[in-house]
Amino acid sequence: MLQPKSYPEFVAKALMLDNDPFEAMVDDDNPWMEGFVLVMSVSVLAGIAYAIGGFLTALTLPDPNLVYTTLVQGWRQVAATTSLPPADVERVIGDMWTIATVATGYAGGWSHLLPILAIPGIAVVWWVFFSVVSFGVARAFGGVGSLNATFGAAALTVAPLVLLFVSIAPFAGVGAVPIMVWAGLIGYRAVHVAQEMEWRGAALTTAIVYVVALALILLAITAFALGYSAGGFR
Repeated sequence: MLQPKSYPEFVAKALMLDNDPFEAMVDDDNPWMEGFVLVMSVSVLAGIAYAIGGFLTALTLPDPNLVYTTLVQGWRQVAATTSLPPADVERVIGDMWTIATVATGYAGGWSHLLPILAIPGIAVVWWVFFSVVSFGVARAFGGVGSLNATFGAAALTVAPLVLLFVSIAPFAGVGAVPIMVWAGLIGYRAVHVAQEMEWRGAALTTAIVYVVALALILLAITAFALGYSAGGFR
């Protein structure tokens, strides 16, 4: 087993797409367990930083109830000059406002703690998903690595979450797209090393994983939209 004190160096090298951390994770005595500890360590710290930043940002903003009231009043003024149904749109505004304030911590209370649970949860799900799907696709393309080794190397895809550490400052943050792109490049490196594949096969494998993930996300969004249109959150 590796030592947690090695994680900062591994994360830094993974961000630079250096082969060393990937090879070390693959060669570890228990790659999947080492990977799980690495994923949780980085994602929990990122979640704490994001939660602190959300709390500090919320302190500088007006009361969310006042902001919501202003939004509704503004909509009513617009509705007076349009044919849109005011009640239906107000319901949508209310539901979306609830989601937005809870997700960002602006709602206050327990919502400030949500990133500490959500970010590690998402990180673990993505790690497992990427490892399993990339393993299956890579083996179909001639990869020779084990699932265990893939779990170890793929754990480094959480390295870009360190960018969330800047979120500890109010109104500072990094978009999801740069994190996803960087994670994709690291995922390619993980497949390349763990499966001992040539770069074209590893790149295609990584692309397929992202296409499958996008398809599942679109399916989930469609299902949510259909369910919401049928009755909202009731």
